[in-house]
Amino acid sequence: MPGKIVNIDAVENIINFTADYIFKSNKKIALVGGSKRPFLFLKKKLSKKHSMAFSPPECFTNDEFIEKIIFDNTKLIKISDFEAAFVIFKIVKEEMPQLVNGNLSFASFMEWSFEIASFIEQLDLENVSEEKLKAVKANAEIGYDVPENINSLLKNIFKIRKRFHDSLEKSSQTTKGYSFLKVLSIESGVLAGHFDEIILMAPFYLHKTEIEIFKKLYDIGKLTVFICGSPKEYEVLERLYLEFGEPVPSIKSKNNRYKLNVYSAFDDQSQGSLLKNLISSYSKEDLDKTVIIVPDSSMLQSVISEVSIVTEKYNISAGYPAAKTTIFSLIQVIIEAQLSRKEQLYYSKDVMKVLTNPLLKNMRFFGEDSISRIVAHKIEKALDQNSKSCLSGKMFISFEEIISQKQLIDEISLAVTQAWKYLPSEKIIKILNEIFESSFVSWEKVESFYGLSSVLFVFLEKIYSLSSVGSYPLNVEAMEILLSLSKELKFGKVSQVKFQNDEIFNMFKKLIKNKRIALTDSSLEGLQILGFLESRNLSFDNVFIVGMKDSAIPPIKKDYPLVPKDVMYALGVEMVKKEYEIQWYHFNRIIAGAKNLNLIYPDNDKDERSRFIESVIWNKQLENKDINAVKISKFVLSKFSIKYFAKRKYAKTSEIKEYLKNISYTYSKIDTYLDCRLKFYFRYVLLFDDGIDVGHELSKSDIGNFIHSFLKDALYENLSNKELQSLKFEKEYFKKLENSFDNSVSFRFREDSFMIKEVLMHRMKNILYYERERQYRNIYACEKKYVSKITTNAGKTYTLSCTIDRIDVEDNGYMIFDYKTGVTDEKIIQKKHFDLLSDNFGRQNIKKAIRSLQPQLYKYIFEKETKFVVSKCGIYDVKKAKINEFPQEREIYEKCIDVVKELLAEINSGENFEFDTEDAVNCKTCKYFYVCR
Repeated sequence: MPGKIVNIDAVENIINFTADYIFKSNKKIALVGGSKRPFLFLKKKLSKKHSMAFSPPECFTNDEFIEKIIFDNTKLIKISDFEAAFVIFKIVKEEMPQLVNGNLSFASFMEWSFEIASFIEQLDLENVSEEKLKAVKANAEIGYDVPENINSLLKNIFKIRKRFHDSLEKSSQTTKGYSFLKVLSIESGVLAGHFDEIILMAPFYLHKTEIEIFKKLYDIGKLTVFICGSPKEYEVLERLYLEFGEPVPSIKSKNNRYKLNVYSAFDDQSQGSLLKNLISSYSKEDLDKTVIIVPDSSMLQSVISEVSIVTEKYNISAGYPAAKTTIFSLIQVIIEAQLSRKEQLYYSKDVMKVLTNPLLKNMRFFGEDSISRIVAHKIEKALDQNSKSCLSGKMFISFEEIISQKQLIDEISLAVTQAWKYLPSEKIIKILNEIFESSFVSWEKVESFYGLSSVLFVFLEKIYSLSSVGSYPLNVEAMEILLSLSKELKFGKVSQVKFQNDEIFNMFKKLIKNKRIALTDSSLEGLQILGFLESRNLSFDNVFIVGMKDSAIPPIKKDYPLVPKDVMYALGVEMVKKEYEIQWYHFNRIIAGAKNLNLIYPDNDKDERSRFIESVIWNKQLENKDINAVKISKFVLSKFSIKYFAKRKYAKTSEIKEYLKNISYTYSKIDTYLDCRLKFYFRYVLLFDDGIDVGHELSKSDIGNFIHSFLKDALYENLSNKELQSLKFEKEYFKKLENSFDNSVSFRFREDSFMIKEVLMHRMKNILYYERERQYRNIYACEKKYVSKITTNAGKTYTLSCTIDRIDVEDNGYMIFDYKTGVTDEKIIQKKHFDLLSDNFGRQNIKKAIRSLQPQLYKYIFEKETKFVVSKCGIYDVKKAKINEFPQEREIYEKCIDVVKELLAEINSGENFEFDTEDAVNCKTCKYFYVCR
């Protein structure tokens, strides 16, 4: 007697239906389904029905069920994906060396190997015969409309697959696809094991091997299939009936009963805020019947941060990118440090990225975590180009250089003593050696994946024992992934192969790039936050689906890098063809059982609204015969408001007054004070900006520093305008630019370096052509420093200093300019507002009239110290290759110097630094916003 198929309407709760069915049965049952989470709900439902201790049915995902049969009936061991990719590389190298260019290494071919392994897995799952593959070979010989190397691969794919299977048999190994193939040869009675009945719970798409396996169980009366939804509406469900030899029933689905709400919000965070508002009024009972489905895992953080404000009772089951955890970020920066290393010399920025990682800088050496923070801070400070240390400004550094700096070691020892207790220099050196050895030096010696596995394991063990990594669940899960990978890399043929150090780390980067943490909270009470696939076969009264952009739901691959879709279709790999239908079915099933359906999508220029929303809206419009049946509610975050009255004032103590009197004033200090008094206080009195940018990502300052350095080198002192016109100079100019760029570590290791280079080449070319048009005799100086004095009207004298980027000589005198690589004002002086200064030197009048005091101040200092006449001064706009000149009128210049004196007098008078409400226009973007509220 064969098995049976039971059809359930999509609006029905399949968990409740299955629980009722099992409760009434006295058989030993196994459940097989697409995901694990429904089994938890099922067991909870059964426990309520039994109201006493009971033995629940055994539950398996489809893959777990096949694995159980394999491991119970064979001696096969599952091979890792990485090892499988290596085996395929060896086969391809022998069968078709032209594809790997003869001497191409596994490191270069690895991604291709993974694609070929994935293709072979699809062939195995769909039980594609050798005859079909040979037919593909014949077509490939004629030539598919694909690159020649793909055609070459298709011609040989049946050979590669056969040799791969032979290799698996020889080593008693298996893959997921090969396991499904092997199970086909096992007798029907053995497949069922000790179970009386196997329930296939709400299948949708089944691979051909799965259908054949379950058909065997069905034919001997051991399989019951619960199909959820009308087979007339889905071709895939109709196919299941036909495959099991059953007539297709004419069942019409019940109408959806949900109340539909569609919302739009600008981005991830605003969607999270909208969710928070929508569920804030929900009772505990409501939340127990509510699910938030997050198709795009990158939104998880935004959703959780907002939802946690409303309720602590929420449970997550989704895939989370491991790359976002601190432990993965630490491994990433360690790898980057190895890739940018030159023998024993490390790129300083990469060293600081490692040392300032939150885990590493809180390691508990001698039981005290402050030591690591002090070490990181002191080394960072020593590397700063403005420090007086011997390490100052070093781009590449060895650890011997750091340890040999007695002054640095003494500073660390003193700081540790002040923060904790006395540690002598020898112990500080021991700690430094331990940090450098575990985080850098031990990784240098890696020549194989076996070696990498050992180094990684030791490092993770140290991090776990000395840091706070165990306190954070996500980091613990990420550690488990890395430990599992470490174990995996220790075995197999690939583990013993010798590679170049950089090849190993580049491959390892690819291996960990897309690792995901399976967030599987077992609690079933409270609000459920699920990934799209984790929601399969579950029903909730209140359904929220967020992030409904078309790239996230349906998540369909548009292209397959290795094999074209038409070739897949020809081979009978139908999952590619059915992708959309599979996603549409799962979406319809979760919304069909809802009472309240809330769909939320991002409304911006970047993201397209999901086609699923379009379908739902269209169906509602048809149902109601009303084009306005669904209204979309747009969510807008509250406007950002600033309470000016909350700004604080800071006393000018006697020490601060003394400090202000004796410091050297630059144009940037005076301009900052003019912009905002409190910003001046934080930056130049409290020195909040005295940090070091070692370890930061490429920024505007990196590009600016590069351009300044290049222009100083290319447009050098004593260079005449006549020399600059020659073709020889032009060649040398661009050669210097090429060399400077290629030797700049800030750019060299970036993926977008070619784009940065193109932009720089274009701008520096424009600078050269502009320089040829300008009239001057020669360049007098570059980046020349000057110090001078200025006396205010009250008779007080202050020090002024400047570094002038460029000084040229012309017939009428000297021209001084400052290079600017960012946004610059066309006019330094706004003449229409300048008359305001005649009546009142108020700060707001000054700001309206004068965009910057830099050129005037440079002119004042230069003329006073050299006794030379400045005929022109201004700002050199590098982007536009033009000079914005300061006006020639003497009275404007003198008025600007009076402004400088007035501002210096104001800085050094009064009892407080107070906020000026007129300066509030820039508060929203000010880095000190939260400090001065």
